[in-house]
Amino acid sequence: MSVKPPNLQKTTSLLDSGASVLDGEIMAEMAASLGRAGRALEAVLSELDSADPKRDREALLNDAAQKAWALIVQYELCGLSNQTNLVQRYRIPAEVMARIGIAG
Repeated sequence: MSVKPPNLQKTTSLLDSGASVLDGEIMAEMAASLGRAGRALEAVLSELDSADPKRDREALLNDAAQKAWALIVQYELCGLSNQTNLVQRYRIPAEVMARIGIAG
């Protein structure tokens, strides 16, 4: 009977394990979800900018506050916590931030 010596040149990469593949999928979904939340906020903020100040503003502000809240929650779920970056990046108006209880 022959014994084959171990092949020390071949190491199992963490990228090859099932857990790391799953972690990669989870991270990709987190990033995609964060992107969707950001695009939704951008869309409603664009509507808010072009809205007639006397009409529809209240409903758009409420919608923008809901989308901003969803983005902030998703941002924190991704392990990020500096909301100032979000406010600056998306130019979230103070009026929207006040509706979700964050003073600017």
